[in-house]
Amino acid sequence: MISTELQSQFLKNSLAFLDQQMLMEPSVNGQVGFDFQGLRRSFKEDPSHPDSRSIAGFGRIWIYDVALSIYADLKANRIRQAGYQAGRLMQLALQEEARGFKGMWHFSYNTRGDFFIDPRGPTGAICWCLNALYAYALARSDPSLMTWANRAVQEFLFKQQVLDSADPRCGLIRAGLHNADDIKNGESMGYRVYEGELNHPYQHVILEHCIDAAGTFRLAFRATQRSMPKEAAFLEELIRRHDLLMQGVRRSFWQGDHFVSALDDRGKVFTGTDGLPSVAVDNNTWAAYVFLPYDLEIARSGIRYVEDRFLVEAPPAHVEDSAVGLVPEGLKGLYYFRSTFVDPFVQVPPEFRLKMERLLQPEAAFGLILFLLGTARLVSDPKERVQYETRAQEFYSHTVNLQQLYGPSGAPYASANVPMVFSTMQSVTTAASGIITTAILQGAPADDFIGVLPPKEFLVAGHPPLKWVGEGDG
Repeated sequence: MISTELQSQFLKNSLAFLDQQMLMEPSVNGQVGFDFQGLRRSFKEDPSHPDSRSIAGFGRIWIYDVALSIYADLKANRIRQAGYQAGRLMQLALQEEARGFKGMWHFSYNTRGDFFIDPRGPTGAICWCLNALYAYALARSDPSLMTWANRAVQEFLFKQQVLDSADPRCGLIRAGLHNADDIKNGESMGYRVYEGELNHPYQHVILEHCIDAAGTFRLAFRATQRSMPKEAAFLEELIRRHDLLMQGVRRSFWQGDHFVSALDDRGKVFTGTDGLPSVAVDNNTWAAYVFLPYDLEIARSGIRYVEDRFLVEAPPAHVEDSAVGLVPEGLKGLYYFRSTFVDPFVQVPPEFRLKMERLLQPEAAFGLILFLLGTARLVSDPKERVQYETRAQEFYSHTVNLQQLYGPSGAPYASANVPMVFSTMQSVTTAASGIITTAILQGAPADDFIGVLPPKEFLVAGHPPLKWVGEGDG
């Protein structure tokens, strides 16, 4: 277990890492014409690391990390910093709109010395940004932000949802927009994102995007009901679409005792290299967490499945590039993707597939920790509650110990390197996830993050949500 004092020190170190990642001078990407100064680079630059030039050397920022940064500042009660980033995130989307892109944000941007922009706008990352904006709005009322975010939900997110009852994807959220022409440019991809067909829609469906969207619908309703209650039509539409989405996810992605990862444009499940449906760890932590208030058995099954299929220990797990060298035996955590995993966005070199099951990924562990804590809030049996809380503390202890192998402010994205997928480089994703989890362990509200608490009005197939123990309606 980690003492409260050590938790506080870990929180302090991780916040210091986030602050070190802030761009302190003008950092303009010429394609979009936006200055990223004041936002945080996603990875710490390390010239000795083989991935450094491609993902850190140009100060690249992933929008998911901007969203996590906002949440981290909110949970650490750094409201001013959260508000600044929220405003800049909204301004970036307005600049994208002015350039003709209808997908809100592109996936990532180089911010120093290079004009690369990822030509994809995945719905999941976009939902995370919207969720962070709504979480900020719930913490600090901002009518201009609310009006803009609600417009974004209606003009972008609603349009990604399949409403045709004859379509097997009915109720689900398509994967977003991308520049189909620029993607065809191979190694020169990313430098013509505002030319040609820049708003081409994806037709496949990713489970993670759908559960992120469920959170967006819940947060949009809660924030709008509080600040703009006269928007009755919008509130009713959120209720309707959330029900369609949740029923679609349950129907299309739940297979026996777990959720699977993705559907193609015909609603067929993506299969891995073994011919079985692809599964990632977040399918059964984040997705099961979203269902927690409606189906406790899905949550219990998700926890069992993750601990049975995604638990890994060193050895045989790889812990590479550690600052201290010696790795304690028995260090436990989760890996993210099965070695057989296939989906439209994850490309893994064949020779590295087995290695994906032999690394520790802190973000995955933090997701399970929060899921365990959320489940503990809902179960009625005190022994079961203690069991989940104890497991959460154990995973937290192991994950903090892993990060400390990489230095006082250590934040490796993963414990081993898999080209194009995982890296030991120090990451805002890891630091922010650790801050959020630690703050929640210390009493910060958990009802606006993974597994967003649904409003009581949100029925799913006629069933109202249960209420988390100790959580309000805010």
